[in-house]
Amino acid sequence: MSDGHRAELARAVEAADRATGLRFRVVVGDLDGDAAILTSGDPAGVLVAVDPVSRRLEIVTGARAAEQISDRVCGLASLAMTSSFAAGDLVGGLRNGLQMLTDHGRHHRTPHLDTL
Repeated sequence: MSDGHRAELARAVEAADRATGLRFRVVVGDLDGDAAILTSGDPAGVLVAVDPVSRRLEIVTGARAAEQISDRVCGLASLAMTSSFAAGDLVGGLRNGLQMLTDHGRHHRTPHLDTL
């Protein structure tokens, strides 16, 4: 992965963090063992881990993140990503998957409740 691709993913992660109030992390590489360990128990954490060699993708959400991003949404994002990966577009797949997770994980303000 080029430096430009890394910068593009870093921008996508920062945008997801800002939009949702969660902490996104993308890991690309060898996923030895359980990817859930990579979240470090962060309740607001969202891990997107991809091992291109073993063709493995995992999306792990912490407890608070799971309240904003359902398993169903993770499944849909996973499908979108793997379709792009199959076409040879790793970075585009990750970017699009992050966008889907962000769109569904956005913290929607409720004015009369958020002021309490």
